[in-house]
Amino acid sequence: MSEEILQIDENFTIDESIERYEVHEYSPVSGTTNLNSGGEIRIVIESQDLFTHPSESYLIIEGRLMKTDNTSFDNTDVITMCNNGIMHMFQNIKYELSGQEIESINYPGQSTTMLGVLKYSDDFMKTHGLNMMCYRDFNTGAADLKINEGFRIRHNLLIEEPDSKGSFSFRIPLKHIFGFAEDYNKIVYGFKHQLTLNRKSDDDAIFKKADTPDGQIILNKLSWYVPHVDPTFEQKNKLYKIIESKATLNVGYRGRQCDTISVPQTTNFSWRLAVKSSSESPRWIIIAFQTDRTSDQDKNASVFDHVDLKNIYVTLNSRRYPDVDYNLNFPEQQFSRAYGDLLDFKSKFYGIDELLSMPAIDSIRYKYLYPIFVFDVSKQSERLKYSTTDIQVKAVFNKNIPAGTEAYAVVISDKILKFQSDGNKMAVVIG
Repeated sequence: MSEEILQIDENFTIDESIERYEVHEYSPVSGTTNLNSGGEIRIVIESQDLFTHPSESYLIIEGRLMKTDNTSFDNTDVITMCNNGIMHMFQNIKYELSGQEIESINYPGQSTTMLGVLKYSDDFMKTHGLNMMCYRDFNTGAADLKINEGFRIRHNLLIEEPDSKGSFSFRIPLKHIFGFAEDYNKIVYGFKHQLTLNRKSDDDAIFKKADTPDGQIILNKLSWYVPHVDPTFEQKNKLYKIIESKATLNVGYRGRQCDTISVPQTTNFSWRLAVKSSSESPRWIIIAFQTDRTSDQDKNASVFDHVDLKNIYVTLNSRRYPDVDYNLNFPEQQFSRAYGDLLDFKSKFYGIDELLSMPAIDSIRYKYLYPIFVFDVSKQSERLKYSTTDIQVKAVFNKNIPAGTEAYAVVISDKILKFQSDGNKMAVVIG
């Protein structure tokens, strides 16, 4: 037993270094006029004498799922949004500080779904997850709501519960989208913030039974809620002294990038994924496949396909991960190593004991819904760390891959930049 319990004269402290911590709402610069048309939705926070806490900021997105003739769905209509459907409404989401890109995520629907599978537990899905339209499927179909509990829960939330059928309000934490928000949990000062969301078709966000009429998503609100922090007089003076001294602050986080490619109908596949500079070191590479799952409301854009994969690995320059072939055979239930690597991600990436929290994916759901391949490339030679990194993916399939198959890759890299003060305000310095 620890000696700590014997220290009965120990003093306690109360942290009163912050006087106010208030969330402020910021709306798109164009109002609501372009929320439902293709193109950019920009939200801007102008540079000012202001301490903000972007790590705890979030989006509130409100609207309604309706038929394309602007009438309401009924309880008997087998339709809802797919798991993580809000993210499938956008082609790209970008975050900038004073004109400098901090992070830009292509295909946020697929990328945040893949990461969500790796990190969100069942308890999370039932609480915070459902509040952001994240509740996983339990089988591939929409026809039988009793079997697909995920579809049934989302259908109840969106169609059966509201008085105005299809109405919703979801809260999306910025850390669900960006590694910067997840990792850099500090206040920032004097920057102009810009969040840009590139709206696309609703088809990937909606999942329905084939004989149910098509739907559309009408947004009436998209706001960014950002905490403003007002330190005590003493703490504020300390912060101002750092700024006035023209200090340079080191900033590190694990940035995310998502790429996709159409896979040819062959049994061998090679993909030159990216070339990273020496200042941006890849640490994790996450890959998944989808066959004919986009631009069709009858298809589920938030599940993935194993495409009878036999082996897959990545190379960083000449270094291969993993060293030993997987020798996969999904029809024969031979994927234990790949499945184990998925389960290991959370404990390795977040340092969470696997006995306390695990991804909510059993081996059956892994096979049919979430065959995601996780490559830990964090252990690298010194030579590789300080050189340009050429990333390639190599895959072999037991038979020709089906037509209409896309590969998605999320690359998580260490990113290091600096916040530099000119004595009055801060600027971002890359490299």
